[in-house]
Amino acid sequence: MAYKEKICPKCNAAHNKRGEYCSRSCGNQKPHTPETLAKLSITQSNHMNSGHDSAQQSIYSFTQAQNPTPEPVAPPTKTPLKSNQFVSDGDIWTEV
Repeated sequence: MAYKEKICPKCNAAHNKRGEYCSRSCGNQKPHTPETLAKLSITQSNHMNSGHDSAQQSIYSFTQAQNPTPEPVAPPTKTPLKSNQFVSDGDIWTEV
């Protein structure tokens, strides 16, 4: 089923698809008013200053993105094999 030809308001491409946008990538970009952006900013600021665990995780991941210093990795530990066990091709086998 063909639709009438329209012009996409985002990229100005002519298309005959359903809806006003030519693709999902054009349709997902919704403009926000300055009032909406101010409300979002206040809400995000309140969330970050609330002290909840998710807020602390958000702050941590944001600061890690700004300052990507690698965290120390714990050294691997070996589990000792018992007297009747052996490793073959990466698998632990037990002799009966």
